[in-house]
Amino acid sequence: MDTTPNDLLVLLAVSRTAKFTTAAHNLGLTHSTVSRRIAALEKSLGGRVLARSDDGWELTDLGERAVAVAEQMETAVAELESPGQGPETVSGVVRMTATDGFSAYVASPAVAKLRRRHPGLSVEIVTVTRQALQQRSGLDIEVVV
Repeated sequence: MDTTPNDLLVLLAVSRTAKFTTAAHNLGLTHSTVSRRIAALEKSLGGRVLARSDDGWELTDLGERAVAVAEQMETAVAELESPGQGPETVSGVVRMTATDGFSAYVASPAVAKLRRRHPGLSVEIVTVTRQALQQRSGLDIEVVV
């Protein structure tokens, strides 16, 4: 079996767009390269991975299995490229400033949701008037509305 990871990722892109042209554009490849990679994948797997549909291409049963492997591969590469970036590692203090209205109606609910997802994160909201808004230092985020 000569299945390559790149061929699986090409299939993954086609499965997400249902079109060779769109998948090619998203991957920075040509339509003919995508077509060749899919043909090579089908040859190495010994069957069709895509079938023509009214809306483009859809996965066959073999294609579904191949895409499941491609998704696992994509996830593994993403984890490798960003080690330790899981939700449990977000911590520290973020200071932001905004007007009273924005702080009460937008920032506070968003910060509450953020804190539930990242308990180690502390967010300090400093409310100010519009005149004083752009005259603060030591802030990580400044919202001007």
